[in-house]
Order: sequence, then structure tokens, then C-alpha cells
Amino acid sequence: MLVAKLKLSEASQDIIHNVIDPNEIIFVHDKASCMRANKTQHLLQDNGVKFWGNDIWPGNSPDLNVAECIRSIIKDEVETQMLSETEYNRDHEDTLKM
Repeated sequence: MLVAKLKLSEASQDIIHNVIDPNEIIFVHDKASCMRANKTQHLLQDNGVKFWGNDIWPGNSPDLNVAECIRSIIKDEVETQMLSETEYNRDHEDTLKM
């Protein structure tokens, strides 16, 4: 069990160092228990990642959650695009390219 935890921690650090450029983004989480965990918060903080901590993140209101607004806009656009095509082409990959 301890070995698995160490490997997960090492993998997390590899992702942070190789994928996330702390100067370009602010990491936002959904307050899931794994993201609220002190170890996760400290891992991000210790590696210089800008993030919204547990005290900053707004509630679950869709009015305050940008991801919910964007999701509905994307859903509407995809639906409009699909319905504009004939039934045969609706699910075709090229139909969904914008």
C-alpha cells in the first residue's frame, strides 16, 4: 500500500513538472475530497502551482461555476451542428468539427 502511494505521489509530481506551466494557468478543482486533501494542496503549493485553494473556490451554484456555463454552451453548439445535418451524417466526425 505504501509503495502504491509513493508511486502515485511521484507520478503526480511528474505531471506537475512536465505538463503544467505554473506561469500560464491557475489550477481549479471541484472540491472533491482528493483535491481538498491537505497533501494535494501542499503538493501544488510546494511546486509553485497557482491554484484556488479550499477557501477560494465558490459553491456549487451554476451561476458561480464557469465550467457549468461553458458546458451548456458547448452542448447547445454541438446539438445545433448535429441537427443541421442529415440523419446519416449527424454522428460523423467531420460534422462536429467547428
